[in-house]
Amino acid sequence: MKKYGLTSCVDRRARRNGNAVGWRIATCVSLSMLLLVGACTTDSEAPPLPAQTQAQQDLDTSSEELGRPLVTDTEQEGTLLGGLLGGAVGFGVGAGRRDDSVHLAVPVGMLAGSVAGRYVAAKQAEYSEQVAVIESITRDVQNKNQEAGRTIKAMEVVVAEHRARLLELRAAKDKGRKNEVQLKQQVAVAERDLATMKQAVGKTEEHLALFGDARGIIVTDSASGDVTQQPAMKSMDGEIESLRGRIRSMHKLVSELSSVS
Repeated sequence: MKKYGLTSCVDRRARRNGNAVGWRIATCVSLSMLLLVGACTTDSEAPPLPAQTQAQQDLDTSSEELGRPLVTDTEQEGTLLGGLLGGAVGFGVGAGRRDDSVHLAVPVGMLAGSVAGRYVAAKQAEYSEQVAVIESITRDVQNKNQEAGRTIKAMEVVVAEHRARLLELRAAKDKGRKNEVQLKQQVAVAERDLATMKQAVGKTEEHLALFGDARGIIVTDSASGDVTQQPAMKSMDGEIESLRGRIRSMHKLVSELSSVS
């Protein structure tokens, strides 16, 4: 039979306490590891951002095309220095049109500091006949109409894609955290596309304003009633009105995406 002294009792209690402390430490470590693993599992379940669809890529491309200037700064500066400031106020619209050339110098000179003034001046420096100037501007409007048309097509698909996807995710958002994260991501992507669409509308409106101002300069020059310019002016007016209509369609699509996002 063993005898236990005071020292043995103390040692035995210490061992018991030590085991209890160790158990607590082990328990805490285990819980910490479980929480860490749980957190990692939750994060790993967060889906990656969805890749761009073809329509979204088309939207980015067409928006970039719409933002391209019609006349570069270098071309504008060269035209002003070589034309308006150089004394060729009419930019040579033909030997038989000398009076019209002088007449045009007033509006162009007044708008020389504006984008439209520099734009028209660049056209007049390139073409010797006023009708050719009008036709060249009309081609520019046609090109912007085509770019805006491609943008609208991309917008329509993008809006439809976001509407369907957001409707699906909102219907399933209560089924788990993963669905909630996907919904937030889809909303963020929709807002990004919305910003691109608004930028495209803004650029198109800038071009419309430019063409409208350029038309004002041409109309002032055409005050003499030259009937040879009327068909060209009518064609340009039709293209400008078409561009205005496309802007209305773009605004409608922006409003639709705003309502679903």
